[in-house]
Amino acid sequence: MAGAAILVGMAKNHYRPAYHVSPPQGRLNDPNGMFVSGSSLHVHYQHDPGFPGAPKRTGWAHAVIPLDGEGAYIPRHLPAAMEPGRPYDAHGCYSGCAVVLPESARSDYGTQATVALFYTGNLKTEHGRVATQNLTLLEEPDGPLGGVYRRAEENPIIAHRPEGFTPHYRDPHVGPDPEHPGSWRMVLGAQRGEGEGGADNGEGAVALYRSENLRDWSFAGALGFDTSRAEPGDAPDMVPQSYMWECPNLFRLTDQHTGEERDVLVICPQGLDEVEEVLPENPDVMVTHYASTDQCGYLVGRLEGTTFHVTRGFSELDYGHEFYAPHIIPETEHTALMLAWMGQPAQDDKPSLSEGWVHMLTCLRKLTLVDGRLHQEPLLPERLEAPDAFRLSRTLGESDLEERLIDAAGTTQVRLAYDAAARVLSVARRGGHLAVDRGDGNAWDTRTFRVSPGPLEVIVDGAAVEIFAGATGITASLQAFSSPGAGWRRG
Repeated sequence: MAGAAILVGMAKNHYRPAYHVSPPQGRLNDPNGMFVSGSSLHVHYQHDPGFPGAPKRTGWAHAVIPLDGEGAYIPRHLPAAMEPGRPYDAHGCYSGCAVVLPESARSDYGTQATVALFYTGNLKTEHGRVATQNLTLLEEPDGPLGGVYRRAEENPIIAHRPEGFTPHYRDPHVGPDPEHPGSWRMVLGAQRGEGEGGADNGEGAVALYRSENLRDWSFAGALGFDTSRAEPGDAPDMVPQSYMWECPNLFRLTDQHTGEERDVLVICPQGLDEVEEVLPENPDVMVTHYASTDQCGYLVGRLEGTTFHVTRGFSELDYGHEFYAPHIIPETEHTALMLAWMGQPAQDDKPSLSEGWVHMLTCLRKLTLVDGRLHQEPLLPERLEAPDAFRLSRTLGESDLEERLIDAAGTTQVRLAYDAAARVLSVARRGGHLAVDRGDGNAWDTRTFRVSPGPLEVIVDGAAVEIFAGATGITASLQAFSSPGAGWRRG
């Protein structure tokens, strides 16, 4: 391969990133409740502070990310936002969203609240799991302690799931309803079926609710999909079939190329089987789809009533080893902001546990819709000042290219290889991570995906590695851990 560059580690045991949200201690997962206030982005995330030594007790942590000025994009942690303990959330405050309240709606709540937070309360009973949707009101989010959180007295605001759905009914995402100006729509991740549900015991779905006041919600139905006029996306399925769809996001963007308004539905289907696609023009090259059983992707179209008229079928949102449960908020008519969990369910045995924490969020990304495809751009300083953080820029063109991430022990941990003829990029990580013993010191977990010529940017920040590739902004996110006693730096 031409143009190979080597990244050499320095002797330092430091996995924690500087520009990515990571928990002060314990376990982090889904980002929640994102909103912009002034020049800062507030983000909440699922947090088990006692992990792994204490029983699971999932609440909401709170961090703020400055968007400009000194210290831009370096997260700062605030006191915890919510902890489980109410009768409806005794076993977990699960994922949800935030809505900055319009001035006209604030007086309706009888408080000084400026933000409404929606989340799923989890309760385990002798009769099974009970999932309810709940409301918390936030006052003074820009105060020194990150605001005052008050559960709504009328909780749960959605106390029962409709018939035909299992208790896997969660993750509210709320936004304006374009079909009914001044009103709101909510989507929930759901599973059709009976009983308690679970893996291979149901069918993934999205439930739709509507409201005029953000407190009284009516069930509109499960989304149906019209693909009669759809072009294929980048994934093998027009609409994926799986046992559960988690963490839906529904938002509208104006396509920057066509000028048309389109709804974008992001879903996280669980239980998809890996697909290896042989390229007809290059039969020696196979492209990887659904390499992780917990996937994430999007559909583009237009929602009318409960029918999503698909114009472009399912495409994977990220091709890396760790990317799940994204949280997206509109920024302008043409752009949206996104954070995602750089982790995977049931994959917690990471070397960072030696430092008392596990998992992180991606860097903040700006999304645009161009010809029915979501383009992703990292929002970070041009120069990363932290000791273990840097950006590597290259160009993908007519020549093959290889890059490697090597630690201070001389071990290659990550390989990137671009096949110019096939126009594919392979991202390989050694053995998943160091905590996994596969009995083969040369084992690699490789993902290969289509990338058009264009810029290549690799962002390294502690154990976080994010790749932005090609003219269409294809991404791959992963955690990479150096040998004990090593971190990263440019060589």
